Amino acid sequence: VTVPLFAGFVFGICGMLAAGSVEFTLREFAAESGVNRMIFVAVPGLFAMMWALIVYQQADKRITRVSQSLSRGILVALLTWISFSALAAWAWGPTDYGRFFSTVLLVSGIIGGGPMLLAALTAGGLVGWLIKRRQLHWIMTD
Repeated sequence: VTVPLFAGFVFGICGMLAAGSVEFTLREFAAESGVNRMIFVAVPGLFAMMWALIVYQQADKRITRVSQSLSRGILVALLTWISFSALAAWAWGPTDYGRFFSTVLLVSGIIGGGPMLLAALTAGGLVGWLIKRRQLHWIMTD
């Protein structure tokens, strides 16, 4: 298992937990757009996993401080937020996408921003701490 894959798992789990904490809002998004609510709960975690796989490329060689991993974690959170908002806006109002995108971006940021930021900081801190301490040797590959 590589560092990006491990980071993807950690961010995916934390993203799912964050989405679960605002499941009531995601359920309303899903009901209004006619999409299964479990998809809206799973998607933020899957987006976080995908972005972590991309953002944490070469992280084992480039990250020397936990703060560097935290900034990557915040980037993963921002990319996840924008990606989820784009998907929700497309499902919610594909005819007037621009107007719905700005509304969904605002609403999802207000409601889900706190839990997602906390999840990203937790995952980024954990991954950064393990990389810095080189405690991932049992899963890291060269």
